[in-house]
Amino acid sequence: MTLFKQMAVMLSLFLGIILISVMVLNFKTATAFVQDQLYTNAKNTAHSLGLSLSKIADPEDIASMETMINAIYDSGYYERIALVDVEQKPIYVKSVDVRISDVPQWFVHSVSIHNAYASSDIMIGWSRFGTLEVSGHTGNAYRQLYHTFIDLVQTFVAIGVIVLGLLYLLLSLSLQSVKQIREQARGIIENRFIIEPKMPFTTEFRSATEAMNAMVFKVKDIFERENETLVRYQELLYKDAETKLFNRRYFVTKLPDYLRSDALLSQGSYVLFSIDELERFKKEQGYEPYNFLIKKVVKGLEACAQLGENALHVRLNEHDFFLLIPMVDATRVKNLIDAMLLEILGETAVSHLFIGVGVGSYSAKDTQNSLLSRADFTVAQAKQNETFSCVVEKQYQDTLVLSREAWRTELIRGLEESRFILASQNVMHLGTDVSTILHQEMFVRLRGSDGEIHTAGVFMPMAATLGLVDEIDKYMVQKVLKRDVVEGMTYPLAINLGAEFVKKHANIEWLKIQLDAFCGTKRSMLWFEVSNVIALHNLEAIITLSSTLKLFGYRFGIDNFTIPEQGAYYLQAIRPDYVKCSVNYLKDVMFDASTGSNQESLNNLTRSLGISIIATNVEEEQELSLMQKIGINYVQGRYIAPIELLEEKQK
Repeated sequence: MTLFKQMAVMLSLFLGIILISVMVLNFKTATAFVQDQLYTNAKNTAHSLGLSLSKIADPEDIASMETMINAIYDSGYYERIALVDVEQKPIYVKSVDVRISDVPQWFVHSVSIHNAYASSDIMIGWSRFGTLEVSGHTGNAYRQLYHTFIDLVQTFVAIGVIVLGLLYLLLSLSLQSVKQIREQARGIIENRFIIEPKMPFTTEFRSATEAMNAMVFKVKDIFERENETLVRYQELLYKDAETKLFNRRYFVTKLPDYLRSDALLSQGSYVLFSIDELERFKKEQGYEPYNFLIKKVVKGLEACAQLGENALHVRLNEHDFFLLIPMVDATRVKNLIDAMLLEILGETAVSHLFIGVGVGSYSAKDTQNSLLSRADFTVAQAKQNETFSCVVEKQYQDTLVLSREAWRTELIRGLEESRFILASQNVMHLGTDVSTILHQEMFVRLRGSDGEIHTAGVFMPMAATLGLVDEIDKYMVQKVLKRDVVEGMTYPLAINLGAEFVKKHANIEWLKIQLDAFCGTKRSMLWFEVSNVIALHNLEAIITLSSTLKLFGYRFGIDNFTIPEQGAYYLQAIRPDYVKCSVNYLKDVMFDASTGSNQESLNNLTRSLGISIIATNVEEEQELSLMQKIGINYVQGRYIAPIELLEEKQK
């Protein structure tokens, strides 16, 4: 029960007891007054009427006596008036049975009023004629007392309503600061930093608010300082000082995310732009022509990067630039490169300058060494032809076995025939003695018409080109939510949603309907993820998705996480439960190889937001040992557990 309700109930009970006590006392006083009035009226009437009867000169004039008695009796305030002689024989009697029609019976039964009786001797001359007996009418007493009771109830109810209303307003004002403190505390839990500028007038609440503000400010300061530290450190670590492009170290860190067999980015084109005799050119032509040339190259490669999303653009060294463009054909890239070379040739003094450009395609079958080796060989061919030459790698000019329409037919039939199947990989929690499964990340596979099983890296790039990714995501969600999969859940399952799915508001509404109908007891067993790039480019949609999932009781994470150039402030809005980072990235930002010490900035930043870190792409024992050394207890990778078909695991 809230403090407001406790105080409201306590004060309401106190007020009610006081009002009821006062009302009972007043009613008892009124009852005693009515009872006393009943007796007083009977006594006064007996004496006054008796005196009037005593003045009748003739004792035999009974008719006059009856007339006087009837006149008093007809007033209606008396139940019985009787005149009896000295021998107690009735001379004249007027009485009526008491009937109360306008007073509820429960009131009559609840309130006890005793009838008042009074008498007076009748003296005519010096002789005693008889006795006059008078009894009051209790019906009038009940009627008077009932009206008094109704007035008391109405008065005290009105007082109670007014006082309770004022009490509610006063409590609301007094406890407003408690609500503010509660919102601050809830904000910290939800990774929001709320500083309350208005100080309450109550001394105790003011002290509590100041303490909460100080705590929130401290947590916010930790987040901001660690965020700034990470951004600066990453800039030194991953940025080329001259061009502000990412460097070779960043390329090595991010490339595994592009070459994963289950990644949407695992097919596309590469560009290796190589310049020879650059130092000689700089010495002979000067810094300005050199700077102009570098800017032209960067601008041209950035134009190529605009051909597709999620391009990886780096400067490998002073002479070489490398560009990966997922889901873009090499021919389109070559056309832009040729135009760029012509522009450089026309605007730059090119004496003693040799430029060779290699363009080709990459896939999930590549490794870092094989990709760079092929790119170097292609560049060497370009330089053999002539300076300012671009060559497309021949053996990779036609990587697609199927045409676009054939792919469309294959993918649609795969959906209709339920040939998309699920696979999973364990994410482990490394305990002190025993390792346990944190969750299983879900992957999608396509069983081809020939029965061969294809990884997502084979068909997802073409599915993205054909606009079928969100349909595959829907299929995957529905398949996970099926009863047989739900009943077979031993550990939580994490579903990775694509950019095409989260971009469409209709898809989010569809997901709400699906999840709302999902078994309530199993909601903690279902997690959702999106890649970091999707979160950055679709922030509003991801905030909506994260809030919706948390509202239903599901967990939400960000895959392929790295701190962007603008910092990690967007994490406060998204409030993920966890982030997945490449082991190479964690090596760079959390471990100082020169000193062997840990860098706690990323850990401090995520802890301040209540976010767990999961290391991915763990392929060797040394990488696992390093993760344990720097305090990462959640890991994923082929060294930890392979990717297995879900159907086979359930068997």
